[in-house]
Amino acid sequence: MKVKYIYSACIEIDCDGFKILTDPWFSQGVYDGSWYHYHEIDPFEYIDKPDIIYISHIHPDHYDPIFLKKLIEKFGEIPIIIPDLDQNYLFFKGKSDGLNLVPTRHIENTKVEIYIEENFTGSLSDIDSALLVHDKKNSKTLLNLNDCIFNQSHVNKINNIISKKNYSIDFLALGYTGAGPYPQTYFDPINQLELLNKEADKKKQSFFDRYKKYTETFDAEFNLPFAGEYLLGGKLSKLNNYRGVADAIEVKGIDEKAIILEVGGSVDLINKKIDGERLASYNKEYINERISNISLNKMDYESEINIKMDKINFLRLLKNAAIKANLKSEIDFNYNFIFSILDSDGAVKKKFGLETESSAISIFSPDEKITFKEYSEIIIDYRYLYGLLTTIYHWNNAEVGSQFRTERMPFDNYNTSVQNYLNFFTVA
Repeated sequence: MKVKYIYSACIEIDCDGFKILTDPWFSQGVYDGSWYHYHEIDPFEYIDKPDIIYISHIHPDHYDPIFLKKLIEKFGEIPIIIPDLDQNYLFFKGKSDGLNLVPTRHIENTKVEIYIEENFTGSLSDIDSALLVHDKKNSKTLLNLNDCIFNQSHVNKINNIISKKNYSIDFLALGYTGAGPYPQTYFDPINQLELLNKEADKKKQSFFDRYKKYTETFDAEFNLPFAGEYLLGGKLSKLNNYRGVADAIEVKGIDEKAIILEVGGSVDLINKKIDGERLASYNKEYINERISNISLNKMDYESEINIKMDKINFLRLLKNAAIKANLKSEIDFNYNFIFSILDSDGAVKKKFGLETESSAISIFSPDEKITFKEYSEIIIDYRYLYGLLTTIYHWNNAEVGSQFRTERMPFDNYNTSVQNYLNFFTVA
């Protein structure tokens, strides 16, 4: 078995000539225009013809339909396997994109045995999965945990497979840092800089803790900290320094088994040979220059939504979206959302309140002070909100892409069911 690192969560797993490509993301400006690579590369310089492609989940830094079609155009039809989730949003997204994605739990041929285990927590928002690959000839096993949040029942299922097959984990690929909007879209870098930096450090440490928990659970010979290598572009570029995102090289300080690879770097598990190991942090001057370049790019909604604000009936859209969201809501108490809607110049022009229990929508004046003890205020461009409510865009991509600001009262008032509520907050 040989493992080649391409970029972010994309690796190539070579099992005696049978090649598996995972999560190839190479289209710039995903998450509706916000995410970019640290550096642009030609992935075909590093990718060999895959025998199978695995997509772990629907997030666009893992599922990139534009690049998948380029792969097919270059190499011909390739089986694309995905987790077999009950609520398989990725499967239906693939259909709409003209791709045949095959929900899969187990594949076996003369060279490999493959298991996909979805990370099921009981939520309608579950999307992620892990990949277990066994090279039969060389008796080597790789576990790819992708973006999975530590979930003991998920871990138990993976361990049951490992125990039943009498495998030992030789190579572990796992996340080490966090994407998402927190804390950079929750605090003002001018007036709340100290708190913002404190929360960014706390976030970084929490992901290191999760990394260590996984490496202690799955004892591998080699650990590859990967995924989540991105920069925010466009008007969001100014938030890059506050994301609490680590350079993978920092993991060396907590894990002596960690291997950090350059683009195209590889680990030969048979001969214990490492090629293309990255030994230093990314160059800050280069990263700053890259950020400066992508800061000029537009968000998708800035070029795609041309309707004027006064032509949109937000009251009706919000009412209908609330009714739809309540059908799938996992909130078991009444919660308040505030939607502060910005014009194209960034000024609040409309403000609405939502009570989740009743789906009631109230109207506030744009400068009215909110007096609820607990609430989340969504501060968002009117064009993007229109796109989200009408399903041109998706709330989860908007959140991960840092596409709107949130003021949560109190700021540590975090609840997973509240966070997931907006995933279904649309009129469709």
